[in-house]
Amino acid sequence: SHGQETADTKAIRALFDADQEAWKQGDGRTVLANRHRDYFTVGVDRNNGKPDFHGVTVGDWSEERRQKFLDPDFGKGFAVAVADTAIDVETRSELVRIDVNDAHAVAISRIEWARNDTTRNVRIRSGWESLWFLRKIDGDWKFVNAVGGISSWSEETPR
Repeated sequence: SHGQETADTKAIRALFDADQEAWKQGDGRTVLANRHRDYFTVGVDRNNGKPDFHGVTVGDWSEERRQKFLDPDFGKGFAVAVADTAIDVETRSELVRIDVNDAHAVAISRIEWARNDTTRNVRIRSGWESLWFLRKIDGDWKFVNAVGGISSWSEETPR
C-alpha cells in the first residue's frame, strides 16, 4: 500500500483477517459473506517449480459448492484428517501488498503453516501467495476473485 495505511487498506486488511479466521473456525457463512455473489477462484499449476500460467484453471464456486459452506461441519475435515499425525500446528496469514484505486483494489496475501508430522518425524513448513481482486460495494469491501498459487514453497526438516 505504498507504505501508507488508509481507511481503505485498513478495511481490506480487516476483511482478510476476518476471512482467514472464518476459515480456521469453519464459519462458512462468513466466508461466503466476505465474497461478491459472482466470486470465483483461479489456480496456477506448477511446472518444474515455477508458476505455469498456461495451466491456469477455474475453481469450483458453483451453487452446489457454496451450499457446502453452510454445512455446520464445514472446515472440520482437514483438522480431523491430520489430528492423529500432526502436532504443534502453527499458521500465519497476512496481506503483504495492497493497491487501491477508487472502488477497486488488488492485494497479495502470504499464507504459511507449519506442523510436526509424527509419522515421519519431520517439521513441515509450507506456504503460498495469492492475488486477490476486491471491489467496494455499498461502502464495504468484498473479494471478487482470487488467483491462488502465484508462488508456493514447502520444506521439511528432521525433528
